[in-house]
Amino acid sequence: MSRIFLMLAVSCLLLTGCANQQILDRITLFIVCAFDEAQNDQIEITLATTRFQTGKPGSISNQLLSKVGHTSVGIIELMNTRMDKPLNAGKLSVVLIGTDLAAKGVRNELDMVLRDAQASRRMYLAVVDGNAKEVLRKNFSSDEEKGLYLYNLLDMNERNKLVPSQNLHEFGYAYLGKGMDPYLPMLQIKDDHIYIAGLALFKDDKYVAKLNEKQMRVMKLLKENVKHGALETKLNNGTYVAVEVIGSKVRFRIEKDTEGSNVSLNLRLKARIVDSKAVTLTRQMIKKIETSFEKDLIDSGTELIEKFQKEGIDPLGLGDFVRSKTRNWNEEEWKKEYSSLNVKIKVKMDIEETGITK
Repeated sequence: MSRIFLMLAVSCLLLTGCANQQILDRITLFIVCAFDEAQNDQIEITLATTRFQTGKPGSISNQLLSKVGHTSVGIIELMNTRMDKPLNAGKLSVVLIGTDLAAKGVRNELDMVLRDAQASRRMYLAVVDGNAKEVLRKNFSSDEEKGLYLYNLLDMNERNKLVPSQNLHEFGYAYLGKGMDPYLPMLQIKDDHIYIAGLALFKDDKYVAKLNEKQMRVMKLLKENVKHGALETKLNNGTYVAVEVIGSKVRFRIEKDTEGSNVSLNLRLKARIVDSKAVTLTRQMIKKIETSFEKDLIDSGTELIEKFQKEGIDPLGLGDFVRSKTRNWNEEEWKKEYSSLNVKIKVKMDIEETGITK
């Protein structure tokens, strides 16, 4: 028995010795990189590398590296000629893409990241409204590494269900899958502050349209179940009421009528009123508020779907749903039918709480 244990121990030591070890002091890590379009059909890559200041524990700074070339691999090689420690993408967590490059297509950049064995499938991708490099130039985080700040911004909004979930794995799945199209958060810069301004919608690998923040919230409700989020509506008397969504469920169904087949989206929400200035919350008034929200969501959702059909994109994944329910589903036939597909939205809101103020 002791001989067996000895052989196992020696085997473990030999396997450990074969591992390709990386010493942190001898490599240059970066958490975020930016891709932009450049002249002559080239791309520009910008990295924000982390620098730890000697003798100052916890003190960090960013060094920007930027280079233009035809391929990502070639650009990284050129960058390494300017470094005293080789670049290592093992901590890459955020990839930013400028709108000009995104409009031309991100097939090559996506392929590069998906092929990288070190790339985390939970890596976040985002489109920048303008030049992605400008984000990394801004001083929006004085006490935190820029890449970590951007990662936390995207991660917090996804975990709190404020934006539809879409990391590298999910983007790749929607891009390569049938009956669906991907989307990404859209970042904007204002007064050295970075914020999520909506969603960038893609047709295959090309950015084709943008949703604002309100449209993003509606799309999220139509796509997935949520437990957080705020909505507001304007009543007939001109006053506004805001509610917090405490739970929602959306279900897709295929229905048949005299006009043929159509898809229905059935949305059920539970909410509580959080702001109701100049409104007396009687049972009759609460019913009017529920009806107002239902109408707003139906109108906004219908407008969104018409926008999707006009652009020929399917970020809700209606095609994927129909495919799962249809024998011998054909993608090309579906694309022809999609533009005129009758999509019905049904909404039911239940306001369960009105707060402690009467």
